[in-house]
Amino acid sequence: MSPSPTPATGAPGDRASAATRRVAVALTAREIGLFFGAEDARSTLLTESPHLECVNVSAASWQAALERAAPRILVTGWKTPPLPERWLMDEACPLRYVCHLTGSVRSLVPRLFLERGGMVSNWGERVSAQVAEHALLLALAGLRNLAGWRPFIHRPPEERRIEELATKTLFGRRVAIHGFGSVARALVLLLRPFGVILHGYSAGVPDALLREAGLHPCASVEELFGLGEVVFECESLTPASAGSVSARAIAAIPPGAVFVNVGRGGLVDQEALVAAARQGRIRLALDVAADEPLTPDSALCALPDALLSPHIGGPTVDRYGDCGALALANVERFLRGEPPEALLSLAAYDRAT
Repeated sequence: MSPSPTPATGAPGDRASAATRRVAVALTAREIGLFFGAEDARSTLLTESPHLECVNVSAASWQAALERAAPRILVTGWKTPPLPERWLMDEACPLRYVCHLTGSVRSLVPRLFLERGGMVSNWGERVSAQVAEHALLLALAGLRNLAGWRPFIHRPPEERRIEELATKTLFGRRVAIHGFGSVARALVLLLRPFGVILHGYSAGVPDALLREAGLHPCASVEELFGLGEVVFECESLTPASAGSVSARAIAAIPPGAVFVNVGRGGLVDQEALVAAARQGRIRLALDVAADEPLTPDSALCALPDALLSPHIGGPTVDRYGDCGALALANVERFLRGEPPEALLSLAAYDRAT
């Protein structure tokens, strides 16, 4: 498998048609509409390339469709089925570049594709600032006890006591950040105007990098959480990090702290987290959970003071078009023989959720 893109060749008049034959699109109609907007505004590459059915298809049908299309470039999304290793391992497989519209690729592209020189890009850091923005929103809402506002406002004015809401400010707080990916780094920038004291930990990240970003390094999740009046969970979910927020780590969180999770629910011992919130020890402000989508009988939904966000940290709806534009530009770059942006290295692949 070639490690570098090969530019389109041929006469100028043939180049567009040659390019579209190199590209196949494995997206649903909803994904196309969300990322690329109005049909009349879409790229020729998108409209003239073959579209592969990717919903409710068997593994055999999916592989057969890929073999017929023989794409050099495949544009993928949330609903694209996993790429068959058998097809990728075939020396005749023409695929060189997977242009993924969204974030996680581990369940879509096997590691061996990158090992053999294949290229994979995703939306990169296009959405990191928006996820960080959502984390900040959740933290502020948790500190101000947003969950208690509605019952409070419905009480007669003479019965209201503002101290019962126990509102708090973010200014000057001790903040703990678990994880040091692009979301965590964007969050650090958003937190600086609040004059917070930042502590950080992420397994394998050198202390020097944390200090450079203005964080005080910690030696473990437990130590980190013990220092946080606001705790941000931003770590990626990998086999190594799954369950790293243990009952012991949760027990270390100081009473009255706000726990924000914009990472993944699988990082956290959810039973211990629910127990701590039920006891009134900590406030929860979560964008993710271990048992998504949440159902009415979820233990989290039974917590009256928990702020539960439906996994909408990012991108916001008004910015999906940015991700689509990046994908189209990356396809054009590859066809010109240039490296696409937001390419995943093997190290980044291994760290990704």
